[in-house]
Amino acid sequence: MKKITFIAILFFPLMGIAQVFPIDFSDPSDDMFGDNCTFILTTDAGNDVGSITGGGIFYDNAQLSLSENLDLSDDNNNTITFRIKPMADYGTRTHLLKFEGGTGPNVELQFTSTGTDWINISLDYGSGLGNYDLMVLFTDFETNLTGTYLIDDFAGGTNVPPPPSPTTPAPTPTVPDNEVLVVYGDTGGYTNIWVSDYFFGGNEIVDLDPTETINEAIKMDFSCCGYGEGTLPGIVTDLTAYDYVHFDYWTTAATQIRFILIEEDGVVNEYFYELPTEEAFVFDTWTHVEIPLSFFENLGFSKDKFFQYKLGTLSDLDVGIVYFDNIYFSVNQLSLTDVEAVNFNVYPNPSDHIWYVKANDIITT
Repeated sequence: MKKITFIAILFFPLMGIAQVFPIDFSDPSDDMFGDNCTFILTTDAGNDVGSITGGGIFYDNAQLSLSENLDLSDDNNNTITFRIKPMADYGTRTHLLKFEGGTGPNVELQFTSTGTDWINISLDYGSGLGNYDLMVLFTDFETNLTGTYLIDDFAGGTNVPPPPSPTTPAPTPTVPDNEVLVVYGDTGGYTNIWVSDYFFGGNEIVDLDPTETINEAIKMDFSCCGYGEGTLPGIVTDLTAYDYVHFDYWTTAATQIRFILIEEDGVVNEYFYELPTEEAFVFDTWTHVEIPLSFFENLGFSKDKFFQYKLGTLSDLDVGIVYFDNIYFSVNQLSLTDVEAVNFNVYPNPSDHIWYVKANDIITT
């Protein structure tokens, strides 16, 4: 995440339901999202196909979000093949197939159609690429023409299985309700909730509780973007009653996390706590981070002028999938009763080198 603070409300269109290659439009999850065009699942001579009708603008398109990234980095296996059929004789029309998101640079190639029969298309995407989580098909590219086209049998590349994810939700916090201001979280029974006016960046909200109880978390892909929320200019929150800020995270391969607090008093300033600079990463388990607000004050943060928070990295070169939950300010540190409930002991005591911890339950932090 760059140092610029954005004060804007961004709306993100819903993409098509996630799917994997090859794509033959025989499953409801093959449904694509039409951006200024219309997409439907239909049949042609008894075969399941997709149908795209252009909207008559330069960049109308249909999008399919992939549940497993499509790897195009192998130059020997990154030719994408598919079929297209114009529903009328439009003459020669130009289209474009683009892949974006994931780890590689956006890549796109144009192709043409003519006549009214099925046409076999083969697009070689070349070298130096990565993997992608979004396929975008532009109808009549960079024209105001309209037309309806059937498409089918997308194949090529290699599916990349999704990275590991938490098998359990984050622990439920037990700090007393009257000591907490919640920024994000849906457990703990807290009633004092910070309300933002807008968000910026992008994230995904996932439910990690396999039971009927909802326990959601923020899922971030830092190779794509960061995420934040804030209040309108001139509207700030006074945090002087609180001395700590907390969050839980889960990651298997992140290289950096910046938890950023932002103040506004005519001028916007931001201050960050960074992993692994301030504390080492813990991988593949929910980990609790507890930061004294004095840490941010020593950097110049004014507790009575809290304006925005952000989850991010220095740049999109610091990649990794990270889950966040239980973001809140508190009056006190983690309750001592929470530690005692684990029933642990340490030895030898005193020690000047090695300290062993033994507990009845798993200690993650």
